[in-house]
Amino acid sequence: MKRANNLFDQITDYANIRSAFLKALRGNRASPSAIVFCKNIERSLATVRVKLETLHCDWGEYHAFQINDPKPRVINVAPFEQRVMHHAIMNVLEPVFERPMICHSYACRKNKGVHAAALYAFHQCKHSAWFLKLDMRHYFDSIDHATLKNTIRTLIKDVKTLAMLDDLIDSFHTEHGKGVPIGNLTSQFFANLYLAGMDHYIIERLRPAAYCRYMDDFALWGDSPDALKQWLDAARTYAASLALTVKPPILGRTAQGLPFLGFLIKDRGVFLLQKSRKRARERMAQISAGLADGSISEEKAAERALSVFAAIKLARCGRFRLGESASGSNGSKL
Repeated sequence: MKRANNLFDQITDYANIRSAFLKALRGNRASPSAIVFCKNIERSLATVRVKLETLHCDWGEYHAFQINDPKPRVINVAPFEQRVMHHAIMNVLEPVFERPMICHSYACRKNKGVHAAALYAFHQCKHSAWFLKLDMRHYFDSIDHATLKNTIRTLIKDVKTLAMLDDLIDSFHTEHGKGVPIGNLTSQFFANLYLAGMDHYIIERLRPAAYCRYMDDFALWGDSPDALKQWLDAARTYAASLALTVKPPILGRTAQGLPFLGFLIKDRGVFLLQKSRKRARERMAQISAGLADGSISEEKAAERALSVFAAIKLARCGRFRLGESASGSNGSKL
């Protein structure tokens, strides 16, 4: 694969930076750092361009906070100026990072996503008797900086762009030389790229009946549990070479259901996992409470409710959706 060159000037081009600013602004107009940035947009954009051109980007100024949905995680959010830089980088590098991706890798890619992955899994559950579900432990925190940089160097040879990316990667760590921040646009693409080699290893060397991945969630299908167990051992060995640990796997019959991306996927349909039902109820209760105490408007409540239903619309849970749309779990009308 020919390595990409002459990327740095594209990243630092004024038109690209302005496009990045407009992308970063979506959904963030009310944030304090965005308001400050927008007070003098032309000066702010010029500052971003100078910082990128001189490789003085101040990447590490993250604001950390914890969320507990769907599980406890620490989110690290960069200031608005750095988010503009992230978009400027990915405007140019996204097609480069796309090159090694297999068809059935579904995270952070156009025309893919959770529902496309779940539908593909449903199709495969109708054609294979057994599945193997894999997941990485503390994935974003475990990504090895040196391995990630080497992976990027197989795609890019532009020296200045590599220096910029090295600086960005080294701006955060959970332990020495490891971890990328959950919350960065660039981190999503780094994390997806990090496992692209494992995708090729599984489909080209192990050759399961079918395979797909959404970030660090893997699903393999076959007609023999013994073969799947062998593939598990091979996948664990490959993950270890990336400094990753596979969580306890789930091996089962497709007729009993594959738990994948919040759904229970069987050969006869896609259903909602109990934990996903609970999460949807909790979110609807929060929306109802916010609407009742006036902390959110009716328009914002409707927007958030639509987001909840969009996440679960693929599943066969019509009665559940109707019940939740009629009232929150506290009985408040929406």
